[in-house]
Amino acid sequence: MKKILLFFVMFLATGVLFAAAAQAETIAVKRIIEVPSAGKEQILDKVRAWSKLYGSSYHADLGSGVVVTNGEIGYPSPPIDRIQYTFAFKMENKIQDKKDTVTFEEVMLKSPTSYLPSDTGGGETTIKGEAEPVKAEKDVAAANSMLNYLADNLGDYLNGKTEVTCPLEKCPDCGVLYRTPAEMKEHMKGHGGHESVPKD
Repeated sequence: MKKILLFFVMFLATGVLFAAAAQAETIAVKRIIEVPSAGKEQILDKVRAWSKLYGSSYHADLGSGVVVTNGEIGYPSPPIDRIQYTFAFKMENKIQDKKDTVTFEEVMLKSPTSYLPSDTGGGETTIKGEAEPVKAEKDVAAANSMLNYLADNLGDYLNGKTEVTCPLEKCPDCGVLYRTPAEMKEHMKGHGGHESVPKD
């Protein structure tokens, strides 16, 4: 009986350690954006406009002042093994008291989509990239960089420091966000039958 009890305690302890390790690997970025010149409704309207333009999908609960946006953004300045990689994310905005509390959760590293010629001559075969938790140190740093960049852009828009929209590039084919036209041009090489890793 004691052996069974000891085994059970060790099993629980191991589970707790694995859960803690998994939690430690989860990327989460939280920012509070102060918007002193706007009320709750104005902030809500702007967050919804930003989410509609840059998210792949979004949901707004106007009563509670919460807007949840799902989106995808490119890996920043990738070395050769990260060309066309992206970060998928969920962004939650809680709006109250002239501020927007932005939290990025469920951040995943996505491998490139591949476009391959069909063996039957009937067009192309598309192989969707796979998503996995962000674990490697360089990927964690890259994810934090891009999510903070998004928060900065949203903050500038909410405070009227940019035009009607924030300066982000959005791919018309797959909706991935990029910071510059040059990054978007590189990304577009992966569409329409091109290889996911461009040749020199």
